Amino acid sequence: MFQITKLGDLVFILEHFKLYPLKTHKYADYLLFKKAFEIIKNKKHLTIEGLQELISIRASLNKGLPDRLKKAFPSIKPVLRPEVSNISIEKIPNNSNIRHWVAGFVSGEGTFFIHTSKSKTHKLGISVALNFFVVQNIRDSYLLASFSQIFGCGYFNIVEKSGIVTFSVRNLSDITDKIIPFFEEYNIQGVKAKDFNDFKKASILMKSKLHITKEGLDNILLIKSKMNFNRG
Repeated sequence: MFQITKLGDLVFILEHFKLYPLKTHKYADYLLFKKAFEIIKNKKHLTIEGLQELISIRASLNKGLPDRLKKAFPSIKPVLRPEVSNISIEKIPNNSNIRHWVAGFVSGEGTFFIHTSKSKTHKLGISVALNFFVVQNIRDSYLLASFSQIFGCGYFNIVEKSGIVTFSVRNLSDITDKIIPFFEEYNIQGVKAKDFNDFKKASILMKSKLHITKEGLDNILLIKSKMNFNRG
């Protein structure tokens, strides 16, 4: 966890995102956070009116008020969330800054996954497939819809009941010819870079059809066993 709580240091955070605006609907949280910052900076939270305004802002931030604050402030009404335009980046797919942003976004929100399942139609009894996907809140559906233009492949799916949207790429040729080259040029950051490298190793084995051999399949299963939440 990286955390900043000192008021003087938060100035730098607010200035950073003023220069480099958030591209998801989380920008509304930023605007509310900035408003709350001004209340505390001017010490208005030390008054009843100011404290109530602060709690009203908190009620609209992120997931809203926790139960303890709902109990303490039962009459508080959440402030209206700022209107944020739907974000789409498909109009500038060749802009390197946008592509670096996508790499950073995927570093935090994306998943490189090796899917295996029992199969009666496969000689070794196990089918293998690669899946690259990003899941977001439905409010940022326009953003994920832009990813197919950026990558030149992939599928976009909305599940309204659960309130989520998913961009995914499962076709092996799309993964080897488009997804992997993209992230070789615009690098994944953090520990997820290790998942990407393992994902790439598995793609090489699959492209060479080694996954239909016992040795190749065992290798892929070993790679999978150390990826994602299994990584030590």
